Amino acid sequence: MKQLWSETLTNLSTTYNVESGKFRFIVLRFDGVAQSGITIALTDLGTVRLNNNGNDKVNLDCEALSEMADNYGGYVEASSVAGGAFAFSIFIPAGYWFDPKNVFWFGHDDEAYMQLQFPNLNGTNVASGNVTIYGKPGTGVQSYWHKLLSKQVVNSASNGTVTDKIVEKNIISVYLKDPASLIGNFILTRDGKVEVNGSIAAELALSNWQHQVESANPLYIAEFADNQKLADALSNSFQYQYDFIASGNLAQYYSSIEFTPDRQKASLGG
Repeated sequence: MKQLWSETLTNLSTTYNVESGKFRFIVLRFDGVAQSGITIALTDLGTVRLNNNGNDKVNLDCEALSEMADNYGGYVEASSVAGGAFAFSIFIPAGYWFDPKNVFWFGHDDEAYMQLQFPNLNGTNVASGNVTIYGKPGTGVQSYWHKLLSKQVVNSASNGTVTDKIVEKNIISVYLKDPASLIGNFILTRDGKVEVNGSIAAELALSNWQHQVESANPLYIAEFADNQKLADALSNSFQYQYDFIASGNLAQYYSSIEFTPDRQKASLGG
């Protein structure tokens, strides 16, 4: 890997203007020493945003990214000692999880930046530390952006049903963080076809089995490319219906595929 950027954690945020080049993946590494009696957790790492030419390609919290990587590639890095050392690595793939061929390609004319916000890693909690951004250089073609975004589902009642849509096209998977504490049954529909209709308990069991996790993972993943073909992502509409069993905000994320034929052609010589 190649180190691209580094920032002191107690600055609480950083913005890296991405250099031109091709990268197979990007890794964020948080490491340091906690203040006495403090244990740094994944939830303290804040959010990551990758924007290219005014359009967000990645915008979600680091905890969710860590849980996704655990499901698809296995344990990355997450260690923390009360009042001692901590280290977390967050993996951002250029391609969809089963596709290692796609690359991030940032051309000389692109205006791209990565913005990290980590307000909990302040002087009260952290004695010292840094966040470092790495990229894995590689050759290849950018055929698409693997967009990783979020749309939270808000429910203020003790129970009830929330129905809405995600306007992004070509949704290939949906992720729900710790859904069992908030919802019972739910329905996910793409282009008018019901893809999921059942209880979250049963679906979590299926998700854990499909991703071969060694212990129960609270992140639920619904995938719509069972044959591992990106063409299965093609869709125009996506609707969800969640039956809540308690009030609260359901952390919902999704992967969508933004096909980029112009960038594919340009990146061949980029």
